[in-house]
Amino acid sequence: MASTITLIPKDDDGETILDQFEERTGLEPEDKGDEDERIYPLEGDDHQIEIVETLDDIDVDWTKHVALGQPG
Repeated sequence: MASTITLIPKDDDGETILDQFEERTGLEPEDKGDEDERIYPLEGDDHQIEIVETLDDIDVDWTKHVALGQPG
């Protein structure tokens, strides 16, 4: 099971979506890497968070604004 997930905003809407994602899930990025990517550690109960479903609830077209990063 992955220990992190990397989400990369493609535009300003992506930044807003990720801000809302953080508010809803309580996840905070451990680091901002290249291209403003946000790397979220997933530990313990964090693995129970429905990441895609949460993003869908925020904006059904989130994939136009946010990219999934490659695992490190």
